[in-house]
Amino acid sequence: YALETDKGFFRDVVVPYTLIPCPKDEFNDIDEKIHSYIKTYIDYLSSINESYDIYHAEDCISANALMELRNRGIIKFFLRTVHHIDDFVSKSLVKCQLDSIIKPDYLLVVSQYWEKELKKTYSLKPERITNGVELKKFNMVQSKNTPKDESKKKFSVEGLKTILTIGGIEPRKNTISTLRAFNKLRSYFQNKDERVVWLLGGGETLFDYKDYRKEFFSEMHKLGIKADKDIIILGNIPDDLMQDLYNAGDVFVFPSLKEGWGLVVLEAMASGVPVVASNIEPLREFLEDGKNSLLVSPMDYAALSDSIIRIMENDVLNARIKAGGNKTSAEYSWESSARNHIGIYRDVINKEIGITSLAE
Repeated sequence: YALETDKGFFRDVVVPYTLIPCPKDEFNDIDEKIHSYIKTYIDYLSSINESYDIYHAEDCISANALMELRNRGIIKFFLRTVHHIDDFVSKSLVKCQLDSIIKPDYLLVVSQYWEKELKKTYSLKPERITNGVELKKFNMVQSKNTPKDESKKKFSVEGLKTILTIGGIEPRKNTISTLRAFNKLRSYFQNKDERVVWLLGGGETLFDYKDYRKEFFSEMHKLGIKADKDIIILGNIPDDLMQDLYNAGDVFVFPSLKEGWGLVVLEAMASGVPVVASNIEPLREFLEDGKNSLLVSPMDYAALSDSIIRIMENDVLNARIKAGGNKTSAEYSWESSARNHIGIYRDVINKEIGITSLAE
């Protein structure tokens, strides 16, 4: 895994890993940055005297590096998981993404939706393995029965109605629509002499969304919404605070325009937080409106706000959505995902080099 800094991961990682330092250069544009990152992977992997049974890329940059190593004869084959397809405008990213979809030896996807899209658009037949949830960790939010205000206090929102989103400020996450919904929500509760705050977590990304972020903060200013008071932008959250973060949310809000799967939605459900989300695929593969979530058209910020209010003020609906979310999240685990990956790895190795044993 290539990193721009020497600080390591922002959360503890329990599996063996190697950090490949990336150059700390100032890049002229995103195209130069992409080429540099791919070259970093290639240079490192072609210089080490190690070989592995499986090479598996999770993004277009590492996939393009593995493709070059295969072209040089350093590796024989590789797998690539396509989580979703982005609408890039950079020439390098467009090519990087396309090559990483059509040129791997084996292709995986995380949802039925992207399985169908790759078949329809590129005549490809990927294998599907859904993401999972660390059920023991997030179910513990409920089993510990930690009072919400105890968790909210850690984020300075005790005693307040709180919505939570994870994903940062970017177009695909539709953050500006959430901002507009929050403004409507804020006005509604102000008229009732109550206050609502928005916890906004996550958002580290390779890509530059500065224009979208500029638009977000400009609209935030026009609406009179204040950072650190009305909206608390948290950035990346330490792993030991994630359970409290979910517990601090009264409603988890996820109006994305495009997703690969929607892992944080399942984490919220496993944590006992009711969900309001987009009525898009692939979210509809595991979300059912009125049963385990409330689903809205992602650009309809008024409907988004109204759905949040319904969950906050209707105890019967709130309980039903929570119970449905718990039941759904229990169907997805990382253990199941890992077993499915091992099965595919075993099949690939057997096909490529005739080895049938693979450590469980």
